[in-house]
Amino acid sequence: MAKPSIPFDQWYVKSSYQDFIKREGVPMYEGSALENLATMPLGDWERRGGKAAYTHLGDQETNNLQIVEIPPKGQLKPEHHMYDAIMYVMKGRGATSIWQEGEPRQTIEWEEGALLAIPLNAWHQEFNASSEEPCRFLFGTNMAHIVNHFHNLDFVFNNPYVFKDRYSADMKNFFADEGTHWNVRTWETNYVPDIRSFPLDSYPERGNRTSIMRFSMASTSLGMHVMSASEGTYVTAHRHGAGAHVIVIGGQGYELLFMPGEESKRRKVAANPYAVVAPRHNEFHQHFNSGKGEYRMLAFRGMGLRYGTGRTFDPAYTAQSKDPHRLHFKIRFDREDPAIREEYYGELEKNGVSLRLEPLDQGGG
Repeated sequence: MAKPSIPFDQWYVKSSYQDFIKREGVPMYEGSALENLATMPLGDWERRGGKAAYTHLGDQETNNLQIVEIPPKGQLKPEHHMYDAIMYVMKGRGATSIWQEGEPRQTIEWEEGALLAIPLNAWHQEFNASSEEPCRFLFGTNMAHIVNHFHNLDFVFNNPYVFKDRYSADMKNFFADEGTHWNVRTWETNYVPDIRSFPLDSYPERGNRTSIMRFSMASTSLGMHVMSASEGTYVTAHRHGAGAHVIVIGGQGYELLFMPGEESKRRKVAANPYAVVAPRHNEFHQHFNSGKGEYRMLAFRGMGLRYGTGRTFDPAYTAQSKDPHRLHFKIRFDREDPAIREEYYGELEKNGVSLRLEPLDQGGG
């Protein structure tokens, strides 16, 4: 048997994604919650300019966030890549130019609240339109998975293949079309000027007076949705696989997180704009609106909406409460620890919210 030429710890690569971040020379944030993506420190980003940071949340490397800031009058260097990316603007105003090799550019202007899909491997470049204030935005991506899968940065960032079936300059209304409401809680579009005010469909399976819209953007393999809880209510505790990043984009609230069988060890996390929570695999999490008005969240998660994985489309798939052995499971309101509701009503009183909506499970299986 031949002896290895190098030690095992030099042969084994723990994470190509984390190695890539080290090469970028910017911070990597870990854990399962971050307080404010809009104010957290970033590092100078030599590769594209501006400042940036990456996340490694929820003990997984399927999805991640890339947080970017451009100084006044600044711009980033162009790039293209073999991972999906959806941009959300947290602060400021600017523009993104998108193009395929050999085709004219298309420029989309944006400001806080905008949601913009970057077509796979298309060139893109971001600009700050302000001469006085920096702009900050994030990309929800599956970069971590793609970098780990191929562990070849030249393939990821210098691949010449053009996905013209996904985007071409010939698609004149690609970013101008308002989109299509395909099914209950299902919307396809490529650009939303302000997702904070986008109309959502009711979601009674997850709780009384909650609503949601799942989005398919630019044929990405990145799942995403926007969910809200009305004033005076909260969402049932639910669990699923790791990878979801839930970002608060409006309102005032908090999150509870706990593993099955560890309800007495619940963690309470304050969640106001722009906090992010990324539950671990099988970890229950629960969204509470503790302020006045709507509590709204943007989530990047799992697989894309349009292209399935072999099962029939079910808009309430993650809201079942019959089989606790399934990966996707929720705890009905009438089966949760009463202390959860008592604590919530205490938060409402402290914040001057008089509305008290008795939680009511309305189905979902």
